[in-house]
Amino acid sequence: MTEDEAAELAARIERDLLAEPGVAVLYPASGGVLLREAAAKLVGADDTGPRVVVRTGEPVQVDVSLGVDRSRPAGETARAAQRIIRSTASAAVRIRVTVAHVDASPSAGADAPHPR
Repeated sequence: MTEDEAAELAARIERDLLAEPGVAVLYPASGGVLLREAAAKLVGADDTGPRVVVRTGEPVQVDVSLGVDRSRPAGETARAAQRIIRSTASAAVRIRVTVAHVDASPSAGADAPHPR
């Protein structure tokens, strides 16, 4: 796999993951990217780096970091992300999915007063 093919695969995976129910956002996939994102924000740049990292080799390695919402359990969303990556890659792939954030805000009914 060439670097251009890896970049194209990363873009397809990102698009497919963001369309998946339960995935609210993708975060930078590695610590180095987090540092670059922080530096970019300090200088006012909009380029925060890749949300999906594809490393060429045998097997190809894909790293993603998900922010998930309350529409379904985080584990179910992470497993769906793995299935999406495997089907999109269509080759031997090693996957690392990190759930970096779970929207834990209370549901609408949780704020209602409790009867005594």
